[in-house]
Amino acid sequence: MDTTWEIIEALAKKHGAKYPQLVAAQWALESGWGKSLSGKNNFFGIKGTGTKHQTQEWVGGKFITITDEFQDFSSPDECVKYLVDRWYKNFKSYKGVNNAPSVEEAARELVRQKYATDPTYAEKLTGILKKRTSTNPSPQPAMIGPKKTPRDFGFKPGDHHLIVNDITETVKAFNSEGKLLWELPALARGQGSDLEFKLQNTDTPPGLYRIGQVYRDYDRVGSTPNYDRTLMSFGWYSFDLEELENQERKYGRAGIMIHGGGSACGWPGAWQPMQKLFATHGCVRMHNKHLRENLYPLTKAGTVYVSVYQEG
Repeated sequence: MDTTWEIIEALAKKHGAKYPQLVAAQWALESGWGKSLSGKNNFFGIKGTGTKHQTQEWVGGKFITITDEFQDFSSPDECVKYLVDRWYKNFKSYKGVNNAPSVEEAARELVRQKYATDPTYAEKLTGILKKRTSTNPSPQPAMIGPKKTPRDFGFKPGDHHLIVNDITETVKAFNSEGKLLWELPALARGQGSDLEFKLQNTDTPPGLYRIGQVYRDYDRVGSTPNYDRTLMSFGWYSFDLEELENQERKYGRAGIMIHGGGSACGWPGAWQPMQKLFATHGCVRMHNKHLRENLYPLTKAGTVYVSVYQEG
């Protein structure tokens, strides 16, 4: 029986995986999209009595090649059921990854529970899921966004509207006539978990915002300032986002902004014009250069509204 992403995902859902798409990502990674099996109908590198061949394991900080034995299965259905029963559901004293609050956390839990020795295994799985989303528009994850529009709050000539999309990792700027002015990279991504916005340090809560106070640190300290923790975290400019749909207070969130910087970039990396975009504690992050040259001028012209869209 030939396997596809859709077949594996359907089998995983049938057998009780909370995140069947993660099972499909494991299938893609472990078997080369169903082309390189470790045993008969073994798509996940499950070890046991069956087929022997060489494999790579992460030992002592590096990959080594060993010969190991991998379990044989009578069908893809039996293989997927075996995986889900022992790793996704609670099994004996093991707490299954179905208990994780998000698919990303479930991937990380597979590593913590030593399903795989590769320390980058979780990142490889989430990378596959991200690429799958961007290259396969059907089915797309449901989007959650604002229920109101800038016009509900007096949108007028001189005002602007930003559309932040966490799936495409972009922000688009429109003028009051609906003309697209620019499209730039942006992350509405929390460190705690992707695909989640109701918890602290997760994604930017979806909804309609309005830019409030602007903190112009670049104009205050210049292009080569001394190290400062705040400058490293928030970069050249920071823009307070005022909630217009109770989307922060509803979930106990507060202090959402648009800003640059990034502690993960180090210093002076966080102060570079095009610093790397790392996830925040829930704010929207853009490149320092774009904040100064593209976003800040809009705030001088009028009110800037911001619509944030997240995966459902």
